[in-house]
This record gives sequence, structure tokens and C-alpha cells, in this order.
Amino acid sequence: MSNPNSPRVRFAPSPTGFLHVGGARTALFNWLYARSQGGAFVLRIEDTDQERSTEESYAAILRGMQWLGMDWDEGPHRGGDFGPYLQSERLDIYRKHLETLAEGGHAYKCFCSADDLEARQEEIEADEGTWAGYDGQCRHLTTEEIAAQEAAGTPFAWRLRTPDEGSTFWYDIVLDKLEFQNELMVDRVIFKADGFPTYQFAVVVDDHDMGITHVLRGDDHVSNTPFQLMIYNAMEWKAPKFGHMPMILGPDKKRLSKRHGATSVEEFQTQGILPAAMTNYLALLGWSPGGNADEVMTRDAIIKKFSLKKINSSPAAFDYDKLAHINSEHIKRLSAEERLELAKPIIARDNWALDTDWLIHGVDDTESYLNRVLGILGNRFSNLVTLANHIGFFFTEEHFVDAEAWKEHVTPEAARATLVTLAKAIETGMDLDVAQPASAFEEVIRSTAEEMGVKAGELIHPSRVALTGQSRSAGIFEVMELVGARRTVARLKNAANS
Repeated sequence: MSNPNSPRVRFAPSPTGFLHVGGARTALFNWLYARSQGGAFVLRIEDTDQERSTEESYAAILRGMQWLGMDWDEGPHRGGDFGPYLQSERLDIYRKHLETLAEGGHAYKCFCSADDLEARQEEIEADEGTWAGYDGQCRHLTTEEIAAQEAAGTPFAWRLRTPDEGSTFWYDIVLDKLEFQNELMVDRVIFKADGFPTYQFAVVVDDHDMGITHVLRGDDHVSNTPFQLMIYNAMEWKAPKFGHMPMILGPDKKRLSKRHGATSVEEFQTQGILPAAMTNYLALLGWSPGGNADEVMTRDAIIKKFSLKKINSSPAAFDYDKLAHINSEHIKRLSAEERLELAKPIIARDNWALDTDWLIHGVDDTESYLNRVLGILGNRFSNLVTLANHIGFFFTEEHFVDAEAWKEHVTPEAARATLVTLAKAIETGMDLDVAQPASAFEEVIRSTAEEMGVKAGELIHPSRVALTGQSRSAGIFEVMELVGARRTVARLKNAANS
């Protein structure tokens, strides 16, 4: 349970798309700050954009958060003392605060339609003027003019009356002092004609009512902050501290987008990225643990090291290769039990099962066999996408075969002759119906190579490809032990005759 005097932060996505890595990074930094300070992490869904918000996107955001392990203390499916946590369920709250603004003279009705604004913009630009946004036409309507518009049934929105002079500034946690001249600010809409609040108004009301102490978000919101501070001032509310994190760029230093590759959290999940690795990598996008610390870190280690002071003010570039490296390191550090749990779905997906006729010594079920297979893989178990290629040949004859490796090591006539010789040596030197240890296969291969007057490698390379379909695998003698003498002989013969 969070300390009431500790920070309260939030992640407030709009359900108009999937959980993008930029949004996930924002959520993570908020989550890390809450966890490092014993504070509260609030998940709020900003779904007032009725045209673009979808249930599919809402569900995808929750799935992404759950997969990354970012549990929220308050929010959807969890509740809390400051709900509802969906903006579409808070309309009465926004209307109540709008009344307060209007009564204080800080908000006014605007009867300008989109067509009206467009026409005025075209007129000004035709005279070589500059359209700075809304021109404040309805700011000065008289009571009688407003009544006439209402009597005519003219739709209206509500706009905030912004200060004409002075400046609005704040000390940003990441970017230091930022200041905007009030005279350059326009009176933005805070409540639309359809009865829904705009983002600018709803986010301020929600952050205030939910007791948010720190707003950590992307720097694309910097231009929104002065207007939001004006709402805080008009309502006489204490504003939270703001921290704006630089955007994430692609490898080409342009804003990360689909053209660079995967950008949604769920895409990375399907590519075999572990949630711990994704969390680890996202944390490094704009934050540094400092010193010579190992960049491959557990979630707990990141929480212990996390500090807002170490958030970088420069954009971070998304490096897909670095993510793959961090992912492989996390996989390598898993326990045998954890690796087994990751591999089991692959076995189930491809319907692989242990054939009792294999007579594998000490193994009587598929899971036990899989455990032995994983045990000899070592660091080759570093990518969940390619894992099936590294273990498929143990279970089935319909496994992956590298065509180039086959052409180089099996197709030549000399290689085929070598495979025939080795198959005969195993067949005559071993009992094919008894489980044989790796050492027995090594002895046969080395003695056969000696009799042929060649190096053992000349037998090992073609036999490896014949058995596994690849030029690289776990130790060939251990592979033969788990494949079994009878299947080894059969594959060597089949390869020689292919």
C-alpha cells in the first residue's frame, strides 16, 4: 500500500491504437518512479474522443501493460478512491468544474462553427495576414447576443479565457525552466459542442481530482502545458510537477514509426521478446543507471536505481539489435525451470511428442526429454523465435533444414560416402536398441576418422547437418545421444541417399 505522502503518478493513454513503445516507455517511467518512492501508480483511460476510441484498443493497452508487468494501484478492473478511471464515465465531474470556471468569468460560450473559423482564416491569409488560431470573436459577446444565439439554437463550445499579458512558466523536471508569453496563447476549446470535454480540460480536472503530484509524459505535450497551467490558475488549484521526456527516434534519427519495424508492445511479444527484457530496454531509452553499471538488469534492480534526475533531455534512438541482445542475455540468465516453461508452448504448438520407441535412457515423457534437450543447448537458447529450429530435429523428421548448409556439407559426393561409412560404423559398433552415451558416439567417430586417415571434423560437419539440418548445433556427440543410435543411423543413410 502506498504512503499517502508519497508521489502519485499516472499513465493516461487514449484507446485509439495499440500500446506503442513510446507510450510504454512513458508508463514505465511513471511506474518506476512510483515503485522506487513507495508511491501510487494510477492508470486512467482518456476515451473522450468518441470517434476514434475503440474497445479493441482499450483491451490491447491493458494486455500490453499486464504483459510488461506494470501493475497499477488504481484504475480499470482495480478501482480506487478517485474513480471512475475512464473519462467517458466522468462527464458530470467535468460539467461541475466547467460551471465553476464559467461563474468565475474564466470560460465563455463560443458559437463559431468550424466553417466560420475556416472562412475567417482564409480571409486573413488572403490579405497576407497570419492566422494564429482562434481570434477571440466570441469573447466579447454581450448578454443579449449570447441569448439570441441560444434562442436560435446555435451550437456552442466553451473556451478558456486566457491572460492577455505576462507569461506562464514552470521548472520542468527534465527540461529545466520553460516559459511562454501569454499574449501568444489563444483561447482554446475546453468543452466541445457535443457535450464532451477536450483533452486539455479533462486532463487537468482528472490530475487534480486524483491527487496527481507528478506528470511525466512525452515532450510532444510541452506546448499543452502552459494552457493547462492556465486552467490550474483559473481554478485556483495547485499544479503538479511536470517532466517532459524526449521522443523516441528510429535508427535513422527520425521519429519512430512503423517504417522502422515493430512499434507496438504486442508485436515485440510475438517476436519472442521477454517482458523483463522489454522493460529493461525501455528503461534505457532516455534513462541511465549511471557509472559502469551492467545494462542488463532485473526489474527490481532498475527500481532501486531509478531516479528522475537521471532522465536524459536528449532524444533516444530505438536500437532493435540492442533490444535483441538484451533479450538474449535475459534468456541466458533464466533458470532451467524458467527455460522449460518458455519452451513448452513451442512443443504444444507444433504437436511434438516423445516417441516411446526412441528408448532414451532415463526419459519416459516428453517434458523430461525436452528438459534434457534444453540442457545441452547452453547459450543457443537465446532467441524464442529461432528456438524451434534448435530443438525441432530432436522431435521430428520434418524439421528445419538450412539449404545452404546442406549443399555445402552433405551434397558433395565425398560427404555422402563419409556419411555411409559413419552409419555403418555406428550400426556395427553399437547396440541400436540400447541408449548410448555421448562418449560412445565420440569414440566411434574418432576411431572411424583415424581408420579413414582424416580429421574427425570431416565426419562431424556432414553428420551434424544430416542430423540437425544446420551447420551449428549443440555438441554433436550430445546430439547423437539424445537423438539415439537408431535414428542417427537412419538420418545419416537418408542424407547420403538424398
